[in-house]
Amino acid sequence: MAAVEAWFRGGPVDGRLMPVEVAADGSPPAVVKLLQTGSYVGVSDVAAPAVEHVYALVDRVDDVEVYQYQQLVSEAAD
Repeated sequence: MAAVEAWFRGGPVDGRLMPVEVAADGSPPAVVKLLQTGSYVGVSDVAAPAVEHVYALVDRVDDVEVYQYQQLVSEAAD
């Protein structure tokens, strides 16, 4: 698996550098979707579904791909 280093801005992983898998031609994906999951402790028998966070490729700085958090419309209204 070939990957590039990517910097994530905004959202729950703000400021992190992480590897992102590239396509067969070596190009990074235009959008990266990260699932937020974790431990479940509660009174319900069913855990809430995972939350999906979307990051779009916006720039490249010193051979590092830069992804910006894309806020969902429902989050912007809160």
